[in-house]
Amino acid sequence: MRGRRVLILAAMIAAPLAARADPPAAPQTAAPPLTAQTHPPPPHAAPARPPESSADLSFYPSAALMAGVEGEAIVTCDRNEHLRLVNCKVTSEKPDGQGFGAAALSLAAKSPDNPKLNLADPKDHAPVTFPVYFTQHPPKIEPDLTQMLHQVTPASLVTSPTRAQIEAAYPTRALSDGIDGAALIDCMVSKAGALGGCQLLGENPSGYGFGAAALDLAADFTLKPRLVDGAPVDGAEVRVPVQFQATDPSAPLELKTTPAP
Repeated sequence: MRGRRVLILAAMIAAPLAARADPPAAPQTAAPPLTAQTHPPPPHAAPARPPESSADLSFYPSAALMAGVEGEAIVTCDRNEHLRLVNCKVTSEKPDGQGFGAAALSLAAKSPDNPKLNLADPKDHAPVTFPVYFTQHPPKIEPDLTQMLHQVTPASLVTSPTRAQIEAAYPTRALSDGIDGAALIDCMVSKAGALGGCQLLGENPSGYGFGAAALDLAADFTLKPRLVDGAPVDGAEVRVPVQFQATDPSAPLELKTTPAP
């Protein structure tokens, strides 16, 4: 193996995603980092929209329900210090004249207080705009505005692997040959802030062990866990793109981390 090389690892903690990342590109000597789409956290960790579940069908406009008409309403609401929806207004509805806007406002009027919260800063309970869908197949109303809202703080990066841990994880053949690489792993965050249950979503180039190296490094990350109403919870899903770069062996070792947008 040639003399010790420098490597740069960039790790970004991403919010949970519904879709999987595309496979990495074909192998190449200088591998671009794999990236993943992210859902940025709402301002001040306050939820951007009500919970996604179906409401009581008694709120469905009866004539529209009987006629098999589907629709939606866009609603804007303030939120009080307990995240109850207040001062709601319909900004649009379609189709017109079917009562979907009025039905959405009736649902919003049933929004309850969250007794665990008393948010003094107005930025923590800023107004929200969201759609309410009325569908027939199957019959349902989403989201259920009668459910309690929660303040959710996404998991965030605290510490990254140490210099020695990164050196130990870099694939030997890739480092010897001066090969750069990247890998994308999907993990769950425990309420203690540890990554677990990690799976490899992609590596580039393949065949050098960058995926296995990224999985080995997962245990060396420390995160702040996801918080719900200020309490840590298990089960937040994060995606961690990890980039490896072998460069000038005379340069100092450097580790950089980039938080999620």
